[in-house]
Amino acid sequence: MKSRYLVKLMCVTVLFLNSVIFVSAQNPIKETNVRAHMEFLASDAMQGRGSGTMFELLAGEYLASQMKQFGIEPAGDKDSEGNPTYIQTINISRNSFIETPKLSYSDVSLEHGNEMLVLRMATEKISGKLQIISPGETPQKGAVVFVQAKSDDEAKALSESFGSLAGSGAAAIIIEETSRWRSGWERTGSRPVSFTSISGGKDNPSTGIFILSKAAAAKLAESGEGTNIEISGKLDKPETRKTWNAVGMIKGTDAKLSAEVILLSAHMDHLGIRENAPGDDKLFNGADDDASGCVAVIELGRVIAASKRPKRSVFFAFYGSEEAGGFGSSYFVQNLAFPKEKLIANLQFEMLGRADEKVKPNELWLTGYDRSNLGSELAKQGAMLVADPHPDQNFFQRSDNYTLAREGIIAHTVSSYGLHTDYHQASDEIKTIDFVHMTRSINSMIAPINWLLNSDFKPAWYEGKRP
Repeated sequence: MKSRYLVKLMCVTVLFLNSVIFVSAQNPIKETNVRAHMEFLASDAMQGRGSGTMFELLAGEYLASQMKQFGIEPAGDKDSEGNPTYIQTINISRNSFIETPKLSYSDVSLEHGNEMLVLRMATEKISGKLQIISPGETPQKGAVVFVQAKSDDEAKALSESFGSLAGSGAAAIIIEETSRWRSGWERTGSRPVSFTSISGGKDNPSTGIFILSKAAAAKLAESGEGTNIEISGKLDKPETRKTWNAVGMIKGTDAKLSAEVILLSAHMDHLGIRENAPGDDKLFNGADDDASGCVAVIELGRVIAASKRPKRSVFFAFYGSEEAGGFGSSYFVQNLAFPKEKLIANLQFEMLGRADEKVKPNELWLTGYDRSNLGSELAKQGAMLVADPHPDQNFFQRSDNYTLAREGIIAHTVSSYGLHTDYHQASDEIKTIDFVHMTRSINSMIAPINWLLNSDFKPAWYEGKRP
């Protein structure tokens, strides 16, 4: 009897251990891990990780130390002895106009903030002959190109495709306002016109980008092709500062697939201390935005590094200065350590700290879900990903993924931001984080990402949906 009892006890024990191992394998990220990272990154000691501050760098060094501990290889700058580090240092030059740019032709003069918005101008003077085209037609090099949309939808599409238009070599691209630009006209027009350039980046694009009011656009069209256009202003001396990225990688094992890269990313900066903020609390901890995304990426990195090495290579990037203009992600994509066409997909993680009431409690959403087949394929592999329930917020264009998407890379952001009122407020603190939701959310992405790292699937843009 004793032997039978002992055998039965051993069987029950084995079954129990197997179930524990299964649960552990399915949910290897623990809430204590998540809390530990969050309680450092979003603590008062980090002073809000202001863009380009020493506290942003400190966040980068912390994430770098975690990557080193997990066995993730460095993929940043080389040190003085030629050894790779995890940190990328980026020099930023900011050039501001001390004389507001004006667009002039014949007897017309338009000024930024009135009937014109200057979105990009990287030189004191732009001049050229007016070319009037319809969407899809080719701008002439050196021309000041007015692209006439025939509908609101066409105008909206144009406002999302500045990159391809500016790449034509035109001196300037002008489009008519849309309802979106009109709603933010006063805010955008009140900002001083400036442009930035980053060390090691591409030359700052010389093509200017401008929005005209409906009345000003109609008058410009009446002037006719060939009209001489001049846009000019006066620049101050540039101001320089630094920002940082933290970057690591795991090299793939497959002879063919290892050359391909999957990128997991988040931004590590936030708003820092704002002395002019209302109330007594001036410190913007940025717990949800985007300490939560950094924790997701570093914990996914830990799990991947502890598992069998994937067939594809995987990079982990933590960007600086997202809040100040996306300079970290711009530098990263312009200085890839591999051919751009080998970057198969990018998943950016942002604001996962709370559940979104617009979707089911266990669901996350993917920005630009309808733009490529990446989201639907990950969903087939078990990812609880659905379409962004807030399309009017244009979140696809409002995170670092868009910097890569404009380069043609399939790049989306994973989030569960439910438009809570703590966004960009001092109240975005650790006490507001739902750690059960956050831990469950990160765990839910492990298996789909593991599939992506070990398959030969290559996502593609849907027709007409590439930015």
